[in-house]
Amino acid sequence: MKRRAARKTRRSSPAGRSRGRSAGAAAPTIAARRAEVVEICRRLHARDLIGAGEGNVSVRLGPERFLVTPSGANKGYLAPGDLVVVDAAGTVVAGRGRASTELRMHLAAYAARPDVAAIVHAHPLTAVALTVAGLPPPDDIVAEAAVTLGPIGLAPFATPGTDEVPASLAPLLPDHDVLLLARHGALALGRTLAEAFDRMETLERVARIALAARLAGSCEPLPAAAVERVLAAAGRPPRR
Repeated sequence: MKRRAARKTRRSSPAGRSRGRSAGAAAPTIAARRAEVVEICRRLHARDLIGAGEGNVSVRLGPERFLVTPSGANKGYLAPGDLVVVDAAGTVVAGRGRASTELRMHLAAYAARPDVAAIVHAHPLTAVALTVAGLPPPDDIVAEAAVTLGPIGLAPFATPGTDEVPASLAPLLPDHDVLLLARHGALALGRTLAEAFDRMETLERVARIALAARLAGSCEPLPAAAVERVLAAAGRPPRR
């Protein structure tokens, strides 16, 4: 319970809101949201975090409306009009195509986490490779891992595109902003789309450090006391 309370405090902390809207700022239009999702998809593709038809991105538009990427499309070449709007049941209410086959995973995350406004699902190569090798997530191995990622959840393998995926994530969603899906991909949650993307990009970079460290000899996390100092320096509450 203490850990969960700490996480709630961190999510609402001034430091955590650095990428959010300022007080009194107008909400983004649906056109702006569409443009932002398309840009994030292009960045994911450019950084080799997705390829071909992999990955999906969504944002919360309202209490029961979500903007999501379409199924089967190469996310690196989307246009704003390709995105679809769905309701909380997953029914398409606006747009020409079908919503992502992993929509159930997104909807489950939004239902479990009212504080989350955006989700990025990608297939970061090194991070997924660690799960194939049976290695643990790269928790707290560098300062960026502790501050940007927090503890990384690891879900067992579940058949992509089925109800197995949200079921495997359900126990982890309340306490993790970044989750690895064994032999599949990763899920990054954020209060903004920029925050969710940053977490996904950081996950892959930290995973590369973990792999290089293992090849060089060993990979050990920062001591708990060091993690607490890092969090304090970043204006984050302690985990314990």
